Amino acid sequence: MEQIIANLKPLFTIALFCLLLSACSSTNLSGGGSSAKGDTVDLQGHRGARGMRPENTIPAFQYCIEHNMTTIELDTNVTKDKQLIVCHDSVINSSLCLDEDGNPAKSVPIKELTVSEIKKLDCGAVKNDKFPEQVPVKNTRLVTLSEFFDFVKKYEQDHPEKQPPGFNIETKFGKSHSKEEVLETAKIMVNTIETAGMVDRTTVQSLVIEILPEIKKLNSKLKTSALFQPTRFQRIKMLLGLNANRSAIIEKTTKADADIISPYYLYVTPKFVAQCHEKKIEVLPWTVNDEEKIVKLLNCGVDGIISDYPNKLYRVYIQWKDEQK
Repeated sequence: MEQIIANLKPLFTIALFCLLLSACSSTNLSGGGSSAKGDTVDLQGHRGARGMRPENTIPAFQYCIEHNMTTIELDTNVTKDKQLIVCHDSVINSSLCLDEDGNPAKSVPIKELTVSEIKKLDCGAVKNDKFPEQVPVKNTRLVTLSEFFDFVKKYEQDHPEKQPPGFNIETKFGKSHSKEEVLETAKIMVNTIETAGMVDRTTVQSLVIEILPEIKKLNSKLKTSALFQPTRFQRIKMLLGLNANRSAIIEKTTKADADIISPYYLYVTPKFVAQCHEKKIEVLPWTVNDEEKIVKLLNCGVDGIISDYPNKLYRVYIQWKDEQK
C-alpha cells in the first residue's frame, strides 16, 4: 500500500497544480470568491523567516521585518517555570539545537525545562537542510515571548522608518493536553501580551481550537485564528477535487468565535473564501512558498498568506498588485 501511494504521489502533485490553476487562475475576481483587499493583504513570515534564518529566533524576526512583512508569525510553548518560550516544537528538536558541548540536544519536553535551561542551547548553529537558502547563526538562543516583544520595541525605536508589524502567535501543546493546561496557557498568553502593551497588534492562533474562546474571555480585544491541518486522506480528497471537510472547519471556526480561519492552503478555493467572508471570517492559508501558488491564492481573494520566505512573498505580492491596476 505504501508503495502504491509513493507511486501515485507525482500524479497527486500534478492534480493539485491543475486544480489550483483552474480554481483561482483568473485575475478578474468579480465572478469568483471575494476579491483580495489590495493594500490590506496580510503578508506573514512563517516562524519569522524559516526559509532564510533559524526559525523562531531573533535573526529570523529581524529578517521578517526588514523584508516588509506586515505580520510576524511565531510559536510558543509553556515552560516548567510558567513562561512562554518562542519555539515550534513541544519537545526540544535535537536536529536543530545543540547542547553546551556542541552535541545534538536531548529531546526533552519543553514543559519539563526552565527558561534558563533552554537558554543553554544553541538553536541557530545548525542549518535546516530542508531550506537551502537558510543562513545559520551561531550562538542563537531561544527567547521568551516577553523578550521577543522587547526586541521588537527596541528595533522600532532604532528604525522609525519601518512599519510596525503585527504578531500572529500560536499556542503549542504536546500530543496530549488537559483542560487545565489549556486554561493555564490562555492566562499566561493574555497576561504576557497585555503586559507588553501589544493587544491591538496581536492575533492568537491554535490548532487546539478550544483555547480560542478562552483567549476571548480573558480579553475580547484580542483577535483569534483557528488553524486547521488536514489528514492525509483529506489531502488526497482535495487533490482529487473532492470537498473534504471544508464546511466542517468553517463551522468549527464560527463556533469558536474566531476572527480568522487559517487552513492548510489546499483548502482554499474561491467558494471557500466567499463562504468565510459571508460569515465575516478572514482567510489566512499556510504555508505557501511556491510563487505560482501565492498568485493563485491572491486571486482566490485570501486576506493574507503565511510563507517561509518573506523576500519571495513580498516580491510576488508587489508584482501581483501592480498587475491589478
